Amino acid sequence: MNSKKKLIKNLFSIEKKNCIITGGLGGIGFKIAKLMAHNKANVIIIDRKKQNIKYKNIHCYQSDLLNENKTKNLIDKIHTKFGKIDILINALGISDENSFINNINTNLISVYNLTKIVINKMKTKGGSIVNFTSLNSELGFSNNPGYVSSKGALKMLTKSFAIDYAKYNIRVNNIGPGYIKTKMTKKRFQNKKSRNLRLSRIPFGRYGNPEELFGAIVFLISDGSKYITGQDFYVDGGFLAKGI
Repeated sequence: MNSKKKLIKNLFSIEKKNCIITGGLGGIGFKIAKLMAHNKANVIIIDRKKQNIKYKNIHCYQSDLLNENKTKNLIDKIHTKFGKIDILINALGISDENSFINNINTNLISVYNLTKIVINKMKTKGGSIVNFTSLNSELGFSNNPGYVSSKGALKMLTKSFAIDYAKYNIRVNNIGPGYIKTKMTKKRFQNKKSRNLRLSRIPFGRYGNPEELFGAIVFLISDGSKYITGQDFYVDGGFLAKGI
């Protein structure tokens, strides 16, 4: 019995794994970073903002991921310092209703740039990559075509990477959060009409908390999912399952 318990524990262990998290200073991103650091992973946050974080096992770097040369130099620096990159979580994202191209640049192009560079470092030992998509990857929503387009494209970019790099034992999957309580969803949550409309589509009848993403994330970055790639995991309280 003890050996079985130990096996399950080890299956989902991320201890001593080197993990890059983009957007790691955001609401969801930083909670993920702290969770992973608490579970003894080495966490490397890359964010557009500059901030000194005094938290064990968390290291912060500032970078504009649209700049390929600077991104490559940064990943070279990180790889040299830590020796390997085991995990990449692309949690960065914006929702800009006023600019189509800002959504595409941040949610798709910057993810593509960084992921290609990190993959080159993972080729010798393999690794796991998790991209944050959205319900907008599956459904059309009004008044924000840039966000919907960027997340739909990211979903398929993940599948393309999964096919191309499986031969290097690199797994690439998507996490699609539903309506989670974050800064991004705060405006619509505070609007009673908007909130009630969304709650009516969620079988659990409530918004999720960032911590409720942790189980799916740990599963996808650990050996518990080592035969899984190119898949979409929605943590949405049942939103996508509900019809009329």
